[in-house]
Amino acid sequence: MRKLVLPGARAEGERILLDAETSRYLLKVLRMPRGEKFRASDEAGSEFLCELAGVSKRSAELVLFASPSEPDVQAMIPKIGLVQALPKGPKMDLILRQAVEAGVSAVFPLQTRNCVAREKDEADRSDKLERRRKIVKEALQQSGSKVMTKVLPLSTPETLASLLSQEGFPSGTSLNLICHELPLAGKSLHEYCAGEDRPIVLLVGPEGGFDPAETQAFQDMGFQPLHFEGAILRTETAAIYAVAAVKTIVAEKRTWKLSI
Repeated sequence: MRKLVLPGARAEGERILLDAETSRYLLKVLRMPRGEKFRASDEAGSEFLCELAGVSKRSAELVLFASPSEPDVQAMIPKIGLVQALPKGPKMDLILRQAVEAGVSAVFPLQTRNCVAREKDEADRSDKLERRRKIVKEALQQSGSKVMTKVLPLSTPETLASLLSQEGFPSGTSLNLICHELPLAGKSLHEYCAGEDRPIVLLVGPEGGFDPAETQAFQDMGFQPLHFEGAILRTETAAIYAVAAVKTIVAEKRTWKLSI
């Protein structure tokens, strides 16, 4: 564990009694002694230095202190949202873990026409969302990412625009890119990312790709096609490939120089 994620919004000086599962992990798995200090953040993104102040057989108590200031490199990079069409089997688990490690701000699971995976009813969706949020929390703690990745409820092409806007990715001011296996793109990724920084949304399809009518609907929504030359990527590969490419370009574009 590189960083503990605390529930809710916390405050400096607060004392917190941890739940049984987290206490067991700190005391039995990591074998932390009383007085041990380590990093933590809350779900609002605030950073703290924790001290293990109280220990019993089944619970651990923490005291929160101000976290030593560190350069925030991530603050220089626009926030990135990943819209991921539901893949088959456990692939979404991998995509979520990779998204957290790569510093994605929000993941939007999406049901499209060619998705083999289906979430049948509200109970199924609720169970899947709870599982995904647990995976994200575990990945945050393992990676120590400063970006508090959020996973949203399942959306559809009809509800996606509204959900993106609510989470700070409005179509008018965000760079929305749809990753497509066909060479539909009118610009390169460098050209898309040039200019002023703005939130970026990457849309990745399922194993069967996007239905042509869906592709057109997404373009009408403001998504611009993005194509990577070479072999066709699996959906779980395309997600991390696209995020890594965008992050590298926006992080390094301040060093770009025109060749003569």
